[in-house]
Amino acid sequence: MIVALSAGRDAPAQLRRRLALDESSVRELLGRRPEGVGELAVLATCHRTELYATADGPQSEAVHALASLLPGLRPSDHQDLRILTGTEAVEHLFRVAAGLDSLVIGEPQILGQVRRALLVAQEQGSAGPVMATVFGRAIRTGRRVRTRTPLGRVARSVGAIAVEHLSQQLHGLSGRTGVVVGAGEAASDAARSLHRAGATLTVVSRTHASAQHLASQVEAEALAVEEMPRVFARSEFAVVAVSGGVLVRPHHLPARPAGEPFLVLDLSVPPAVDATGRDDVVLRSLEEIPGPRGPELSDAVVEAEALVRREVLELGRWADTRTSGPAIRDLRARAERLVRSEVAQALAGLDLTPEQAEKVSAMTMRIVNRLMHGPSTVLRDADPETRDLIVRMFGLDDS
Repeated sequence: MIVALSAGRDAPAQLRRRLALDESSVRELLGRRPEGVGELAVLATCHRTELYATADGPQSEAVHALASLLPGLRPSDHQDLRILTGTEAVEHLFRVAAGLDSLVIGEPQILGQVRRALLVAQEQGSAGPVMATVFGRAIRTGRRVRTRTPLGRVARSVGAIAVEHLSQQLHGLSGRTGVVVGAGEAASDAARSLHRAGATLTVVSRTHASAQHLASQVEAEALAVEEMPRVFARSEFAVVAVSGGVLVRPHHLPARPAGEPFLVLDLSVPPAVDATGRDDVVLRSLEEIPGPRGPELSDAVVEAEALVRREVLELGRWADTRTSGPAIRDLRARAERLVRSEVAQALAGLDLTPEQAEKVSAMTMRIVNRLMHGPSTVLRDADPETRDLIVRMFGLDDS
C-alpha cells in the first residue's frame, strides 16, 4: 500500500517554506527510514515537499513515521498536510508529474524533478520495485500529457512566466540589463528565457563553477555572490532562484530614483530576498505572477486530467494482475493435479499403447486449459472482493 504526506500547492506558504529541503537534506532523510516504512522517495521542489512510501504495517503508523522525518514540522501543521493512501496517493503523484498540481499549470520542470526524486531514492537504496513502478509510470504519464494533450502546447515554464512579467513591466526586454542569482533549474530556465528575449545578463551564484556553466549558455558574465551589490547597481532587474533562505538583503539592493524602481522576482522557496523598508524596489514572488489562463488552458486541463485517470486505472489493473497471479497459478495447478490423478486411474484399467495413453492425457489437459481460461480471466481482472470470493470458492486459501 502506497502512502503519501504532501505539503504542496494547497499548503500555506509559510509551511512549505519551513519544510523545504535541498538534495543533501533529502539524501539524509532517505537514510533514516523509520519502522513501519518500507520503500521511500521524497519529492522536494521549490513549491512542494512530499514523501511517498510503502507501508510495512498499518497505514496510520506509516503516516506518523513519515511525519516524524520532516524537520520543523509542528503539531499544529498536521491539519495543513495532505495525507493520501492507495490509489489517491498514486493519482496525486501522476497529477504532479503532469504539471496539474503546479503553481504554473503544466510547467515542464516538475517532470524532471519527479525523475530526479526517483533517481536519488534509488541511489540511497530506499526505492525498490514498487517506487520504481509508481514513479516510472508517473513520469510516463507526465510525458504523455505533454505530447498527447494540448497542455504541452499551451503551458509555459516558470522562466517564461517570469520573462513575460518583466517584459510587461519594462515594456520589452531587448537591450535591458539584468542579473540572475542562482544556477539551478528555475534560475537556468529564467536565464535562457531572458536571453532569448534579448536581455543582457550577469549570472551570480554561490559557486563560480555553477555560475560559469550557466553564463556560458546565455552569453553572460559569471560573478560570485560577493559581487551582488555592484551587479545590482548596473542592472534594471533581478531574478533570484536559490535555496537556503535569505541571500539578498535590503542593503544589497541599489538605490533608484523615484518612478524607476528596481524590479526583483524571487522564485525561491523559502524566499531569498528581503526588501524591507525599500520603497524603491518592487519585489514579486511566483505566487504573485499570473500564469496561463483562459478557455484554451481549461480545455487542455480537462484532457490532461482524463489521461491521468486512464493511466491510474491502467496501473491499478496491472497491480491487480500481479496480486491475482499466485491465485491463478494455484487454480491451474489444482485443476491439473486433479485431472492427472483421474486420468491415471482410468488408464490403469485400459489396454492402451503408450502413444494412445499420451494422446488421452494431452486431450484432457487441453480440456483443462479451455475450462480454466474463463475463471483465470475473471480472476486476473477481478476486484479484491471478487478475487477473495473466487479463492474461497475453489478452496485455494487451503492449498
